[in-house]
Amino acid sequence: MIEGVLRHCTDMEVDRTYVDSYGQSKVAFAFCHVLGFQLLPRLKGIHRQRLYRPTTGALDAYPALQAVLTRPIDWALIE
Repeated sequence: MIEGVLRHCTDMEVDRTYVDSYGQSKVAFAFCHVLGFQLLPRLKGIHRQRLYRPTTGALDAYPALQAVLTRPIDWALIE
């Protein structure tokens, strides 16, 4: 996926790429961020996945994602 974005042999500026469930991973998200484009996966089985909230509070900030949101990200741990 990343190879295709970097070497697509056109003058087009790619700012996002779409992948299926197998194209998404933590490493893929990290490389896409570093290289300056968005990774937009189709999350198969999203009802079984859990996403961390970006901040504490603001429980109603993402109403469409309430079913899959869990605890807030521990930014201190990451730092």
